[in-house]
Amino acid sequence: MPNPPFDEAQLLRRAAAEAARADQRERWLVLALQATLLIGFLLLWDYASGRWVERVFISTPGLVATAFATILRSGELWHHVRFTIVETLAGYAIGVSLGVLAALGVSLMRNAEPIIRPFLIVMYAVPKVAIAPLIILWFGLGLLPKILLAALFVFFVVFLNTVAGLRAASPQLMGVAAVLGASPGATMRKIVLPNAAPYVLASLRLTIPSAMIGAVLGEFISSNRGLGYLVAAASSRYDTATVFAGILSLLFVVLALNGAVGALDRRWLRWRQAAAPVSRR
Repeated sequence: MPNPPFDEAQLLRRAAAEAARADQRERWLVLALQATLLIGFLLLWDYASGRWVERVFISTPGLVATAFATILRSGELWHHVRFTIVETLAGYAIGVSLGVLAALGVSLMRNAEPIIRPFLIVMYAVPKVAIAPLIILWFGLGLLPKILLAALFVFFVVFLNTVAGLRAASPQLMGVAAVLGASPGATMRKIVLPNAAPYVLASLRLTIPSAMIGAVLGEFISSNRGLGYLVAAASSRYDTATVFAGILSLLFVVLALNGAVGALDRRWLRWRQAAAPVSRR
């Protein structure tokens, strides 16, 4: 009896469908485990409050939810969130821009990176908490010092990652481009910058929480608005539920910003995959 004809396309479609189902099952399993851990943590927190730890120190999930709903309905939360978001985004944009531009400038100047690297490392090692009072003293109590603190937290990470990405370009590929007559500008655009892009995108995602930390640090030290001020003021009143509600708000803002950068990252990766040459046998 002759064997049925072998349908390679159908087999590939079946394998792809099975892989998609397995991937979906894995995602659902991960979500279920995450939900279980979160529910377990909340139950343990609620049980420990008043039994193992004084309620004034850790509050309860129910009281935190009530406090969050209260400041949300009253408009107080949005009043503070908008200032923190403005400070974070402005500082983030300034820090990223200066970090990338400084890295490009250093890469274009021969032997500049070994000369300035020790100074940058020393500046990076200085605790930002120690610099924050000086920045507020120099630039006042408005938005500017918070923006500068956020930019300071972002700048060094972006600069160092971008320099590493620019230096990681293949010397062999650059040599081939030079042999083919490519100008330095074309080599930078076609080889060096695309190679450094993943490093820059990684630093963009890493520095979102850093920008938020810088802005909130400035609000902690001296401010009358922002989520940092909300948390500090509630802490001074021993209003633990509102403190946790403010921290939860910070978490939501960071997750939203991280999601935006993650979408940019995925879009860039799709572009790279689409632009990559397809190998042929």
